[in-house]
Amino acid sequence: MIGQPIKGDRDNVQNLTVEGLNGYRAANYFGDNMVIVGTGGIDHESFVDQCNQAFGAMQKTPTLASTDEKCFFTPSLLFVRDDEMYNSNVAVFYDAPSVNDEDYYSFRLLKNIFGSYRIDKHAEHLNDGKKQYHAQHALLSDLVDVTISDTHFLSYSDCGMFGTYYMGNEVFSRQMNYCGVCLPTIYAHFMNDVEVIRGRNNLYNEMMNL
Repeated sequence: MIGQPIKGDRDNVQNLTVEGLNGYRAANYFGDNMVIVGTGGIDHESFVDQCNQAFGAMQKTPTLASTDEKCFFTPSLLFVRDDEMYNSNVAVFYDAPSVNDEDYYSFRLLKNIFGSYRIDKHAEHLNDGKKQYHAQHALLSDLVDVTISDTHFLSYSDCGMFGTYYMGNEVFSRQMNYCGVCLPTIYAHFMNDVEVIRGRNNLYNEMMNL
């Protein structure tokens, strides 16, 4: 669940059982659900033999059917107060394509067009943020205490989420929320070649680094 620790809820750990873990493994860990990649100067036949030795006994298809339940999202607005947190954290996310959708790579590109923002890198040295081709930087450069912005595209087998996380002074909470709502609309109506080429190069470098 979004907003929960990625390692799970500690209150539920005591409810785990061996049967439950074995059932999860049987439903999700099987041959048709795996991809094995080898890189570098390897011998193909030797690599295949090693894979057969390591995974040859694994079942090809699931031995236990996984749930048919699908994720769904409802338009929601959630506020959480934390008096120890001196900055405001705002995230605006939307329903997005799954990894199997034909628009998956379009959203990968869109995520890199939105990119990230750091006030010390993208704002303090600019004479005028409005002169930037990057629409998000142009908006955020006017918000003097919004320090961080990161856009994410989280795609799974049956659903996906696309959106942007912002952090800054709580005075700008409304403006950060506006940016998360406004920018997808701006890009939907107008996208120039400069932004597309920069996002494409960013995506290329990201994949090469991986």
